[in-house]
Amino acid sequence: MRSKGFKGDERGVEGLPVRLIVVLVVGVIALSSMVAAVNSFKPPKTLTAAVTEVSSKDGNLLQVSNSGEGAVTKTWTCYVNVTDDKGNPVSGASVIVHGLGGAGSGVTNTKGVAYISKTNDIKLNANQNIGYMTLEVNAPGFYQYKNENALAVVRVS
Repeated sequence: MRSKGFKGDERGVEGLPVRLIVVLVVGVIALSSMVAAVNSFKPPKTLTAAVTEVSSKDGNLLQVSNSGEGAVTKTWTCYVNVTDDKGNPVSGASVIVHGLGGAGSGVTNTKGVAYISKTNDIKLNANQNIGYMTLEVNAPGFYQYKNENALAVVRVS
């Protein structure tokens, strides 16, 4: 008598291919979703910003007059240029300049320029001849930019 062996047992023949196909389909779906997630990830870009004009004078220097021994108070305005790592303007960036008791904020236009006009008075104490204001810029898709010495305030005689 001959043994039927595998020929007579059809459970292994039918069950194995179906299970293999199910595992293969699930694996392909998982792999495609991981590839799609990796391809959709875009790291933030770098931006740079600079104060280009302060109180109608080019540069990032604000001069305050020496008015005796006490604290000096000065109201100011400024322009800030924001560009990406290729030098292209960044529009819609939130720009904040703060320090020395004053602060101002603005949003860049299509040319990447923010005009900060609503500012508080800044103060240099009696024994302080120089101070610095911090510039912070935030834009969607970019790393935050921060420069703690972006605007210099100097007491002049």
